[in-house]
Amino acid sequence: MRGRTIFLALVCGLAVAGCGSDQSASPATSTLPTASVPPAPATTAATATPKPTPTPTKPAPATTPRVPAPSCPDPARWGTDQRSGGPMSRDAVYLVRTGRHECYDRVVFSVNGSADVGFAARYLPVVTSDPKGDPLPVPGGAALEFAIRAPALGSDDAGHQPGRVLASVGDTLVSTPGWPSLRAVRFAGSFEGRCVFAIGVRAKLPFASSPR
Repeated sequence: MRGRTIFLALVCGLAVAGCGSDQSASPATSTLPTASVPPAPATTAATATPKPTPTPTKPAPATTPRVPAPSCPDPARWGTDQRSGGPMSRDAVYLVRTGRHECYDRVVFSVNGSADVGFAARYLPVVTSDPKGDPLPVPGGAALEFAIRAPALGSDDAGHQPGRVLASVGDTLVSTPGWPSLRAVRFAGSFEGRCVFAIGVRAKLPFASSPR
């Protein structure tokens, strides 16, 4: 049986662009010396007019245009507003993975079942644990609450992998301090059939999510 996955992608800038660091700096400029011509000695005889010495010209610096990679997503499909959709599922979320791409960082949530599953995502000043409401700070300039409409492994009743749990509340599942957008993923709890994650983001960047 093929399980479901939910993808959360965070773009690498306020405008969709490559995640790699931009190494194109302005070239250093230098002043080229102008060749000087010593004065001709005085003479009573007629002399030919010396030809002017050409001034060396500075070549124009080569420029490399920045071309977006063809895999970069359409910015119109992304946003920072609250987003949600899809039904509740009894299948358990059992794995959280991450990946880096040309234009975005990605978090993948794996669900142990083939039923459709929904999600809800929103930026908050701080994400709180579910159900107690304790603050769960995350590194980065913004905190994204990502709720999956399915229980976490260990709080479900499906009977898969008995005795195992996805995580404890407050656990850091992912730490990526050097990535362009994603900073960390913490488990915020599983209650009443849904599980919640606190995601640290470099800034309040556009995101997109979809189940597969």
